[in-house]
This record gives sequence, structure tokens and C-alpha cells, in this order.
Amino acid sequence: MKFQSLKWRAIHLILTSTTVCSLTLFSYLSQSSAQTLDQVVDQVLANGCVGLGIINSTVLGQNLATNCGLNGSQGGSGQATSNGGGGASFQGSAASILNRVLLQRLDETDEEEGQTHQRSTALTISPLGSIVVGLSNNLSVGSPLYASMASNGGSVTSFTSGSMKRWNGVGVFVSGLVESLNREVTTFQDGYKSMIYGFTGGADYRISKKVLTGLLFTYSNTNGDFRGGGNFNTNSYGGLLFASYLPNDRTFVQVTGGYTRNKYLVGRVATVNNVFVNPLSGLAASNSNGNVFSLGVLTGYDQPIGRFTIGPRVGITYTNTQIADYTETGRTGIELKYSDQWIHSLQSIVGVQATAAFGTRFGVLVPQFNADYIHEFANSQRLITVQFAEDFRDNPTKFQFKNDVPVRNYFNLGTGLVMVWPNGWQSFVNFRAMVGNEQFNNYAGTFGLRIAL
Repeated sequence: MKFQSLKWRAIHLILTSTTVCSLTLFSYLSQSSAQTLDQVVDQVLANGCVGLGIINSTVLGQNLATNCGLNGSQGGSGQATSNGGGGASFQGSAASILNRVLLQRLDETDEEEGQTHQRSTALTISPLGSIVVGLSNNLSVGSPLYASMASNGGSVTSFTSGSMKRWNGVGVFVSGLVESLNREVTTFQDGYKSMIYGFTGGADYRISKKVLTGLLFTYSNTNGDFRGGGNFNTNSYGGLLFASYLPNDRTFVQVTGGYTRNKYLVGRVATVNNVFVNPLSGLAASNSNGNVFSLGVLTGYDQPIGRFTIGPRVGITYTNTQIADYTETGRTGIELKYSDQWIHSLQSIVGVQATAAFGTRFGVLVPQFNADYIHEFANSQRLITVQFAEDFRDNPTKFQFKNDVPVRNYFNLGTGLVMVWPNGWQSFVNFRAMVGNEQFNNYAGTFGLRIAL
């Protein structure tokens, strides 16, 4: 009996030592400062999957068991790769880019007794919840637009009379978006090329001469291909509440609050190269959801100079992105189950916007230009927690890898043209480019129509 007791104590000591070693290994993997997904998975698979601790083929899926040298096979000496760059967390890779705004001026319209005010506004909302461009000009007696029309032979009376009769404080707008968003391959993330097509519609109401409020809805579809193989598709649905306060005719303060629901479909390439087993490659497919909550404040001032108007813009935006847990499916054995992810972004904007007014016999042409400097305060490199999808134990081993460090500073440059028609309608087209971001290339074109009822 004494011998058996010593025997079981020895076995217990071995098991405890193995478990401690396993926990020590994963503590190292979680805290390491330069661990990509591929590096972590390689270490877990090494030496018969020692990183998973004490395992057997009955608690692992067939493909993962094969990678670990179980089920009568020899394995555990290979390398695992996801699509290029060593990362496989696409859903949060562009959070600081796609949540960049809610910070441009919304349309403003008002009517004063004895004057006609027609604001020429280009309102375009990115389908992922970001206001791209805003423009405001006052068409009243003595205003730059009014003077421009008169000096260029435009008929001020015929242009404004229709707007006066139709105005009752309500405006509706609709816009479309075509956007290119491409990502470079980096140490921690795969690159991709994608196109975004979107639609926005909404309405606003002027409560008083100083306060305007409104609501808009957005939809977009993002479709892209990973540079390392595989593809993705994202559908986004969102809503935004906004309110603008005008202390005087040259100054504004705008607040916004929004929500976007994202539906992600991702198929990334996963490959296992094992010296004892033929290389196995396939798509690790996933279907996941995300929620984005946003708040923004923007203020600005417009200084008229003849037919021109120029003014500064200063604002700040906070977004909270939550990506729900999800599990990949596939046949390589290195498919992953992801824990919830939370991404916090706090961005400031400092910019300038310039417009000009040119009157014609058929309406007013208003070209515009804006330049914005964006700084990211909160979003940073994150630890993403995963486990193997085929680890079916009650307490599966979880490990962590890092995503990329988001770019802190970049610029958005935009230009556009608004056409104010005699019936009070406004059509517009805008172009925007992001510069100074070494991870992303981003170009967007927007077009739309606004109607004052």
C-alpha cells in the first residue's frame, strides 16, 4: 500500500508539473510583446502540442488531433500560417478608419422675416457611420451667395421665390457612396483590397432659427479579397441622430449620436505544414456580428470674404466597437474560436473648410474644399484571445496574439461641388482622399440630392 501511495504521488507530481509548464508557456505567449497569430499557433503545435497540456484524441477534433500526433499519426512538428501578415482578426482592423468622424457640418436652413435664406448644403454620410462632407452658405440679401448671383447676371427673384413659398422647416436628403479601402500587409495583419457601396437617406427639421435636428439611416456593403488568399463581405446598417445649434449666423455647434450593426462573413486561408503529414490548406470561414456606438461634437466658424467663405473646424468623436465571439469552421484543425473583442476609439479633428459661390442663370455653383487632421488617442494594439475550435475539453486552453498598432495621425482631404437650383433643390458631388496613413489607402466619391419641403 505504501508503494502504491508513493507511485500515485509521483504521477500526481508529473501531471502537476506538466500543467504548470503549460500554464507558464501560455502566460509567456499572452504577455510577449511581439507575438503574431502564426507565431503563437506554431508554438502551441510544437512538440506534440505541448502547449495544450495533457490531451488525448477523445477530447480533440480529428484534424487537430492529427496535428498533435494523435490518432496513430506522427505530428506536432509543423508550422501553421493564416493569410499574410500573421493575423486573422479582420473585423477590427479598420476600426479607427471607419469610425473616423461624425465630425462634419450638417445642413442648415432657416427663414427670417423680410429675408430669404437658402442654405446650400452637401450632406453625405459614410455607410459605416461617418459624415464625410458638410457645407453651409447663406443665400440672403447682402450675403456672399446673393451678391455672387447678382454680379453674374443671375435672377435673384426667380431663384428665391419658389423656396420662400415651399419652405416649412423640413428637409429630406438622399446620397450614394462609392469607396475604395485597401490595406497594406504588415507584421500583424494581412492586407486586402475592398470596395464599399452605400446609401444614405434622412430628414431634418428646423425647430427655431438657431436649432436644427434630424435623423438619418445608412446601409453599405463592403466586399474584398485578402492579399494572402480568401475574401470577406460586410453588411452594415445604421442610424444617426444629430442636432445643430447656431449661436449666430457664422458659428455652429453640432452633436451626433449613432449606432451601426455589422454583419461579417470572412473566409481566410489557413495552412498546416507538418514534416510527418502532408500539408493541409483550406478556408477558415466565420460568420460574426459587431455593434458600433458613437458620440461626436463639432464646432466651427465661417468668415465670408467677398464671394468666398472660409473657417476652422474643431471636434472630437468617441466610438465603442464590440465584436461578438464567433467560431471558424474548416478542415485544417487550426480553425479558431474568438472571444469577445472591444475597441475604444477617441479621435480629434482640426481642420479648415473653404467655399465659393458663383451665380448663373440656372442656379448657384458652390465649389468647396476641406482639409482635416485626425489624431487617435485611445485605440491601441490589443491582445486577442482565442482557442482552437476543435479543442472540446471542458476547460480548453486559451491563448492570445496581437493585432496591429493603429496609425495615430493622418489627414483627410476633400473637394466637391454643390448646385443650388431655383426650386430650392440642391444636388452635390464630392471626392475625399485619406493621406499620411501607411497602413490604409482610402478614396471615396459621394453624390446626392437635398430637397427643402
